[in-house]
Amino acid sequence: MSKPTLRILFVCLGNICRSPLAEIIAKHIANERNISQLFHFESAGTGDWHIGAQADPRSIAIAQQHGLDLKKHCAQQVTTHNVHHWDYLIAMDHENRINLLAMGVPKHKILMMRQFEENIHDINDAQTVSDPYYGGENGFKDAYKVLNHSTTCLLDELLEKHP
Repeated sequence: MSKPTLRILFVCLGNICRSPLAEIIAKHIANERNISQLFHFESAGTGDWHIGAQADPRSIAIAQQHGLDLKKHCAQQVTTHNVHHWDYLIAMDHENRINLLAMGVPKHKILMMRQFEENIHDINDAQTVSDPYYGGENGFKDAYKVLNHSTTCLLDELLEKHP
């Protein structure tokens, strides 16, 4: 009997910056570890501003610098109608978490992106991935660095929780 696939949705505000990066990083790490068959990763935004749009060009560029391809990303929205399709919804910040709770997602299904990093234990601002949208190129470099580390920690936790 094969192990069931965990359905993971990375969530930010518009699904063009942080969550697509988290999704592509998670897919890459899972492939490198030969565990991709255990997961189904997607990303979505809580807002509807960018539905159907590509990832932000700066997200595409930083992903490309690390050998990852975000050019085919198509932004989508998480809504009350589709939140229950996921085993876990990974919020990039506290506002995303509040929006998911308002959509009826049970608390136990919402994880903060950075909550499994060492020395970050409470759901507060320390667990957020800063939104690089209004920042410059360095904001996207920082977001990539944070997401790469926190995704590794997240996958370790999910593998431990679902052996």
